[in-house]
Amino acid sequence: MDSLDEAEARQILSERHCSDDAEADDWKLLDKPQGAFNFEQGLVTDSGKGTGLVVQLNFYRSSDTGLITLKMSVFRHMKKQPKARVYQLQITPKSYNPDNWHDQAHEHLGDARNPVPEWKSWRTFHDVFAFFCQRTNIEFRPALEDPEQLRLQP
Repeated sequence: MDSLDEAEARQILSERHCSDDAEADDWKLLDKPQGAFNFEQGLVTDSGKGTGLVVQLNFYRSSDTGLITLKMSVFRHMKKQPKARVYQLQITPKSYNPDNWHDQAHEHLGDARNPVPEWKSWRTFHDVFAFFCQRTNIEFRPALEDPEQLRLQP
């Protein structure tokens, strides 16, 4: 996967970005693995101008273990160029009992990779999502809901 260099990623994420029309229905339930959800949407500036950035969230909870796999990403996607990773937060079932440093929960800031030890205190989707939004300087309007939350339609 192509990644920006860390300095360029930091510069991009220093600017505020918005997802101003996210709705609960934007979470897509995937066929495989069963119980997996995906959300993908372009980001804009506060004034509504396009940024060439896309946020992609992947969430899966194992029905066997109850453990989650989570990947929250921001990519730069320019015409006629491959998308490039700006930021990514990743937690896998191996993060709960890592065999080595690569299995630990971690984040990528461009081409830099850093552990995220604070993930062990997170208890809800909103805990993880708040960390992601803070690290990426993204505001979701309205706030994005937990993909596992049951929503009743009127």
